[in-house]
This record gives sequence, C-alpha cells and structure tokens, in this order.
Amino acid sequence: MGAFSLAAPPECGALFGFGKKPKKEASTEGLPGVKPERQVQPAADAQMRARLGPAAIKVLYSAMEHEDPEIRSLAAQEWSRIGNPAARGVLEGALKDKNAYVRIAAAGGLMAMGDAKGVKDVESIVSRAPKLPGGTTRLAPVDEMRFITLNKVRVTAARSLGRMGAASSRDVLEKALGDDVGAVRDAAAAALARMGEPVDLQDFVFALGSEDPSVRQQAVRALGEAGLKDKVPLLAPLASDKEYPVRAEVMEALGKIGAEEALGALTKGATDQNELVRAKAIEALGLVGSREAVPTLQTARKTAGNVYVELLAISALARLGVEVGAGEAQRAVNQKDPDARILAVGTLEHIGGTAALENLETCLTDPEMKVRVRAAASLLKLLTEKR
Repeated sequence: MGAFSLAAPPECGALFGFGKKPKKEASTEGLPGVKPERQVQPAADAQMRARLGPAAIKVLYSAMEHEDPEIRSLAAQEWSRIGNPAARGVLEGALKDKNAYVRIAAAGGLMAMGDAKGVKDVESIVSRAPKLPGGTTRLAPVDEMRFITLNKVRVTAARSLGRMGAASSRDVLEKALGDDVGAVRDAAAAALARMGEPVDLQDFVFALGSEDPSVRQQAVRALGEAGLKDKVPLLAPLASDKEYPVRAEVMEALGKIGAEEALGALTKGATDQNELVRAKAIEALGLVGSREAVPTLQTARKTAGNVYVELLAISALARLGVEVGAGEAQRAVNQKDPDARILAVGTLEHIGGTAALENLETCLTDPEMKVRVRAAASLLKLLTEKR
C-alpha cells in the first residue's frame, strides 16, 4: 500500500468545476450540421458531465491507494496528465510513497505544473548506486537480481530528469556519465542532451553501425530519448534494418523526436512486413503531427489486420484533426484483451464528443484497474476541455 491516505472528499468534484446544477438550454435537435452522436439535449449532456466528473475523480483517488505500485504509478502519471491544479495535492502526497517509480511519476507531474518539489528525490535515486559488499567479487543470484532492479529504477529516474529539465539535475547527471552501469551512463547522456547540455553522443552514433542488433537497438533508444532533430538523418536509414526489433525501436524513437523530417522513414515503417513495426510507425505518425501523414494513416486503417493497428490509425487521424467515427473504438472497449481496451480508451479520448464520454463511462467499471484509471483520466481531460 502507499504511504499516505487519499480518501476523496465528498466535494472533490468541485475542484474541477463538476457537480454544478446545469442551466436550461434550448435543444439542438434537428438543426442542420449536428451529427447524430452529438444530438443530445444540452441539459441532459450537462447532467451527464456533472455526473461523470466526480465518478472519474473517485477512480483516480482510489488508484492512489491501490496495493499494486504499478497502479499507483500509472495513476500518478494520469493525474499529472490532466493538467488541473487540483492534482497538485495528490501528487505531493505521492512523493511520500514507498515505491520509487510512484515518486518518480509524481515528481514529473509536479514539474510539468512548474513545481520542482520532487526533483531532489529523483536526483537522489540516480545517485544511489548499489555497492558490492566488502571483499565480494561475485554476487549471489538473489543479490544480483536486487542490483538489476535498483539500476532499472536509476535508469528510469535519469530519463525522467531529462524530461523534467531542472537545472539542478545537471551535476547529478554529469556524475552519472561515469557510472559503473552502462544503462545508467546511456540514460544520463541522453538526459543531458535532451536538456540542451553539451554532451558527446558519438558513441551512440557509432553503435548504430554495430553488427550486434541489440547494440543498435540500445543506441537508437538512447538517441530517441535525447530527442534531437538533427539525429533523424542518422536514425532514418535503420528503418530498413534487417532485424525487426531495431526497426520497431527506430519508429518509436522518431515518434519521440517528433520531427517532420522523419515522415519518410515512418511512412516506410507503416507498410513494414512486421506488425510491431507497423504499429509503432502508425503511432509515431500521429505524434509527429503532420497532415502529410493522413493518406498513409487512412490506408493503414483500411488495411489493418487487427484491432490494435486499426485503433492506432484511428487515434493518429483524430490527433491530426481528421473526423473519424467512434464505432471501432466503441466495439473495442468490449474486447477480452485489456490492452485492446486501454488502446480503445485512448482512441476515444482523441475522438471526443458525447459518444466517447458515454463509452468511457462504461470503462469506469472495467474489471481491470488499469483500464479504469486510463478511462477516468481520459474523461477528465475531455470534461475540462473548452467546448
């Protein structure tokens, strides 16, 4: 369990402006240009919105007390994504959580709101390198697993510092460049580059040509984390790498960088023979945000061989402002696979509208807590958007 209590106050809906009595408005039924899914009486629509806000907030509050730290970490990320000042208190509480991943997520969310309260804790996670017991040259299997776990947290913390971009983190990250663990060194270098600090990335560039596909993949990941547009020409040729994990990593990295210069490589990836590569490319095209990707995405939607690829294409089109129906996403919320339902939730958020709100409401009672958390955050994002 988390180290703090977050029982939702009865008036929590008021924090977001929900629960107010809706005003009477004239009906829009029958007016030209009003789509069927939006043909809802304004008063009824306002009542639905007033109901959904507190229900969604209740889900997110309960998730912060969940016994599974992955759920608490996800909830912290979603609270920060909502972008409402009301989330600040929740995230400040999460800084006291016993799980490092939850604290890292909370610190990132607060920093996005301009509050650097959690940065020092994340810096300390990076700095706390596990030490071998005195005189020990080889670890027992249990200790080795503990070291691996601790260093994974340090890598996550270093990447988070790069995204937060606090000036105070520079010294910690520069020190981490000399860490004994390669993954920590790589994460620190990428983080510094992301912050605009002068750092030598030539080792990563050289590694792109390695004969070992795992080395190429790690180099691509690091350059993607660095987020530098001038590295796109170096990454793009690996869209034709003979190993599909490398090609998939390239698509994800180009999406993180988000430069229009990547459109050629991503368009190629959208027709790759490997499904994972296609999925990563389609998602990345939505992140780049160029209308030039619309024809590729429309083709991907029509030729998708499964619900995942189809939803990714629909979501990307919606991100680009293309009007898409909510039908496929509505059906996907009933898929047996929770990952498909989570993807459907994200798609409904990008589509928006009354039909999306109604379907997201059903997801608040999903048997999987991850789906409920994602649905709650998507609802709050839609409810707080200006209409």
